[in-house]
Amino acid sequence: MAEQVPLSLIARKAKVSPGTVSRVFNNSSLVKEQTRDRILNVARTLGIRPKIRSARNRQIALITEPPKKTVMGGYVSTLTQNICFALSLEGVGMSLITEDNMDSLHSSWFDGIIAVAWFPETVERLKKIKNTPVVWINRNDLKHDFNIVRTDHLETGYMVGKYLLNKGHRRISIALTSGQTADQATLERISGMKKAIEEFSASADISLLFNSEETPLHLFINRVINESYTALWLCNEDMVSLEALWLIQEMAGKKIPEDLSIIGMENPGISEFLRPALTTVAQPLSDMAEESVRLVLNGENEKLENRVFPVKIIERQSVKSI
Repeated sequence: MAEQVPLSLIARKAKVSPGTVSRVFNNSSLVKEQTRDRILNVARTLGIRPKIRSARNRQIALITEPPKKTVMGGYVSTLTQNICFALSLEGVGMSLITEDNMDSLHSSWFDGIIAVAWFPETVERLKKIKNTPVVWINRNDLKHDFNIVRTDHLETGYMVGKYLLNKGHRRISIALTSGQTADQATLERISGMKKAIEEFSASADISLLFNSEETPLHLFINRVINESYTALWLCNEDMVSLEALWLIQEMAGKKIPEDLSIIGMENPGISEFLRPALTTVAQPLSDMAEESVRLVLNGENEKLENRVFPVKIIERQSVKSI
């Protein structure tokens, strides 16, 4: 647990005035970079937080993927929007830091960090930051190092598998986003699907197909159609449903769900306005954002938290019963 101390103690160890320390912890630009770094290093090394008499808004760093990877209306942008709103309700300031600009994390004082990020380099850098609460979203593989707010990806795959199997589908395919390495969440969703299939396999012949991250989506969908698969799950969707529906209906000339059933992921806002309206898995992103803010502002927990939120399937018109 970080200890609160008077500014004078930090000032003495950093060999500056208490006023200079106060300006640094209020993220003022009036302090030279070398002096700022020395003060912040003293505080972080000793595991202390400033005890400031004047009203100082708490400041949270929100770390996300680089802008070129973020899809407007997708998972990261929606979650970021919800986190910003939750912080504003608490009267807390926020600095947005992308994974390609991590140096700025160390040039300012932050009372906590929320991460919606995947780069291994980001993980290693945050492990080195001591006595600052860090909340990571949907990264259960990091539960031994950080506070986690997440959904159960294994259970998600199992739920989707049962849903499609109960609809009569026996040839099921899973589309991974091309050009991206399958992360832990994706692998767990596939494992959950396999678990559901294993429970049904004693009474039915079931086939499961999924692409590698190197396979372009149009080639994978062409294979799905040619090999007579009846259902396709876009398991890490992030708005890829727009591309998938165009490829199936316009490029291949097939009908959804008559020729191929589609189920999405993350419930992007456009889902209900597609034709047909997309059946999708919804994560409670607003609730997860609020819990992340609550955890990071609490900041006094002596043990790491791992909070799990349930997902649900929103049924529309893109999956048929066989």
